[in-house]
Amino acid sequence: MCRLQTNEPSRSRGFTLIELLVVIAIIGVLVGLLLPAVQQAREAARRSSCTNKLKQMQLAMLNYESTNQKFPAQGCSPEIRQIHPNPRSSRRWGFIPSLLPYLEQLPLHTSLITLIETNSDARPWREDTAHRGVTRTELTEILCPSDPNTSRTSGPNQTPGRTSYRICRGDKRLEANEARKRGVGVTGYKRKVGLGGIGNGEIEDLTKIIPQTVKIKDITDGTSNTISLGEARISIASGDSRGGGYGIGAGSNGGNPAPSICAALVGTDGKYSSYTTNGSQAPGVRWADSEEGFTSFFTFAAPNYPRCGTGNENWACLPPSSYHPGGAVMAHVDGSVKFYNDNINAGDPTAGGTNAGWTGQSERGVFGALGSINGGEVNLAD
Repeated sequence: MCRLQTNEPSRSRGFTLIELLVVIAIIGVLVGLLLPAVQQAREAARRSSCTNKLKQMQLAMLNYESTNQKFPAQGCSPEIRQIHPNPRSSRRWGFIPSLLPYLEQLPLHTSLITLIETNSDARPWREDTAHRGVTRTELTEILCPSDPNTSRTSGPNQTPGRTSYRICRGDKRLEANEARKRGVGVTGYKRKVGLGGIGNGEIEDLTKIIPQTVKIKDITDGTSNTISLGEARISIASGDSRGGGYGIGAGSNGGNPAPSICAALVGTDGKYSSYTTNGSQAPGVRWADSEEGFTSFFTFAAPNYPRCGTGNENWACLPPSSYHPGGAVMAHVDGSVKFYNDNINAGDPTAGGTNAGWTGQSERGVFGALGSINGGEVNLAD
């Protein structure tokens, strides 16, 4: 039997346009389903890194305390005053410079000490070349990867080295050189007479001041119940309250204003009605500076509550904050690190605080109590 063979090529069936569109639609749906999961995984990794960095920083605090029998001073450091050729210029050096050797930054610390010893006007905000080579050094150890504002700005007048991590000064608002002992962060000197801030005249005259410290034994509320360090958004001189902004037009240079005065500046679009555009005064932009907005926070308002002031480095409300959804990370004195939600009890935000001798239980709820070292509250962090 004879079989006929044909030389016609076989035809492969291609996709129709409709089939192609269906495939593209399916891929789009899958991407839409997977993208949030990928983003969440990335943020989880960033938050884990941020948490680990904060823990290492608190371990550095504990190592410093073990070596020096006190925590580093937040301004008016006796150690810096002793080596500074001009005591009047020594007031504003904060706690991070003292921690540098414990953060594996001994060469930078050596450069900083040399700068201070050889420059009668060495201050953390100076813009000259000598300062820029030290205080504008970017330290990855103190930058949270979740904060998009950790990079420098461009131009010759660059923003100084930034920090995501700040020291807790307690549950009541304090000026940078106000020598009251409520949180872990305190000035290294206090007046012999009166409770006012340490000015140029006081820091220059040792007959008017005496050293002040916070030691482990001073934290009578318990090291596991007391916040030492926390994170706060680095400001970009923006009006966006959710993106590192800082409102202007409320508060005063002193006292304990109601936190709600800052919330009143925020519109329905999440932006402050008035805000600073001065990047050099923005919170978090100077890791070496003890001025409260740069390296301090307070627990008289819940995490991520709006922050504001009157401008010119006069802050009214400076809570911890972050880009993690729903809260911020804090390190306790004992080295434990915890995430605190935005809705933690922080008292009535419409009520102003009272000084009440700066002693006794906090007026700012659970969160306020966690920020004080000796308020008498217990079992708050459970």
